Amino acid sequence: MTKLLVVLLCAAACSQSPDKAPASSPSEPATSTFARGSIATAKFHSAALDVDKDYLVYLPADYAANPDKRYPVFYYLHGLTGDETNWVRGGELDRAADKLGLQAIVVMPDGDDGFYSDSPRVIDYEACLHEGKGLFIPKMQPRPKTCVRHHMYETYIVKDLIAEVDTKYRTIAKREARGIAGLSMGGFGALVLAMRHPELFAAAASHSGIDALLYIGPHPYVANKVTLVTDPKTWGTGLAELGTWVQAIFGADLASWKAHDPASLVDTLEPGKLALYLDCGTEDDFALQDGASYLHDLLLAKHYEHAFFLGPGAHNFGFWKPRLPDSLKFLRDHTAH
Repeated sequence: MTKLLVVLLCAAACSQSPDKAPASSPSEPATSTFARGSIATAKFHSAALDVDKDYLVYLPADYAANPDKRYPVFYYLHGLTGDETNWVRGGELDRAADKLGLQAIVVMPDGDDGFYSDSPRVIDYEACLHEGKGLFIPKMQPRPKTCVRHHMYETYIVKDLIAEVDTKYRTIAKREARGIAGLSMGGFGALVLAMRHPELFAAAASHSGIDALLYIGPHPYVANKVTLVTDPKTWGTGLAELGTWVQAIFGADLASWKAHDPASLVDTLEPGKLALYLDCGTEDDFALQDGASYLHDLLLAKHYEHAFFLGPGAHNFGFWKPRLPDSLKFLRDHTAH
């Protein structure tokens, strides 16, 4: 737990490369033969947040040439203090999708610092704009881009964004053709949103995610000796602002935390309905492999089929970028074409 502050911050810092406009990946060698999709930035008004939000969208190479063709949609979520550009800048998602010949639309939304969750926390929008009040790290986060009127990030994704994408693009607008993935805080978001809304998603993938929100230890993981948070007021003890921030999002009721904890939500899963992928580096700077291992064991105990990978790597794109094709393929293989 004492390392979690850094993991969430690094999830954003490690996701970003030098500040420049999102663009298609650098040119491949002349011998490359794969067709190239396109990356574009779009903007829409979220009723849940009551602000305009940006997102990046990857369209397959044949999208424009086949006006009658519809595609599955994958949503890729960033980490804390990151933004919608992280998967392209840090992970070169467009290049990975091109190399796979991916026949899917990939949407990368801006999730700010909201843990992809709805929260009753009160927001003073004007004070946020003028002073950064209500932001997790005011000095790191651009106020006009990050300030919102309501902390309703779950509704923003599952209602506003999905409706926007299904209206604007030629999607296969049903759960069987919809997947979601993310890294760190975004891995947490992907699992929670998919587990809470299996009517909307057929598959979910977590790269180095916070796969067990209430996990305390041990470190390293030992089966049958797990300790979990029982009093939310103790979550993040010693983490100063982060503990206060997360407690404000999920509140004082343990039931609310369990309702947003992937490890607790395992009990709500229907066999075979939601395809799940988990990975983490064995040298993860913040030992998130232990929470992932705990979730893996819970799924095994339920005989719930899923993909799980632990391998060499830390909490950065040095680990995530090579694993990105695996989650793209996993979502591809577990959604309708």
